[in-house]
Amino acid sequence: MDIQLIIVILVGLGVSFVLIRGVYRFFFTNKKSAGICGSCNACEFNPQNLQKSK
Repeated sequence: MDIQLIIVILVGLGVSFVLIRGVYRFFFTNKKSAGICGSCNACEFNPQNLQKSK
C-alpha cells in the first residue's frame, strides 16, 4: 500500500469521528442542563462571580 492511501484513510477516519460526535451531541445531549458555554465550570473562577458569592 502506498503511504498516500494510508494517510487518506487516517484523515477519513478522523473526519468521520468528528462528524459522528457532532451528530451525537446534537441529538442525544440534554440541552436544558448544558449552559450556553458548553457547561464548563470556568464561570465559578471568574473574579466577578467570586465577589458576588461572598
